[in-house]
Amino acid sequence: MKIGNITTIGQLRDTIRDLEHQNYINEQHMRARVGQVSERLKPANLIRSLLGSIFHGGGEARSSLLRMAIGIATSLIVKRVFKKGLRR
Repeated sequence: MKIGNITTIGQLRDTIRDLEHQNYINEQHMRARVGQVSERLKPANLIRSLLGSIFHGGGEARSSLLRMAIGIATSLIVKRVFKKGLRR
């Protein structure tokens, strides 16, 4: 909406009404967007999204999860080997 030179009270009222309506529409869009974001950030939805990206695509996420699992397994094996070596 472009606001030009307002010369009468009627034009001023119309412009104010249009701006208030535009403000109401913007508020409704913002409320809807906040609702979507808050729904997406719920813990259950975060976990569901993470698992979905791991198992249904996200080759990068899958490989990083695999590397992490391999790292944990390696550290457990190394700890057991060193514990057995120290007991002897």
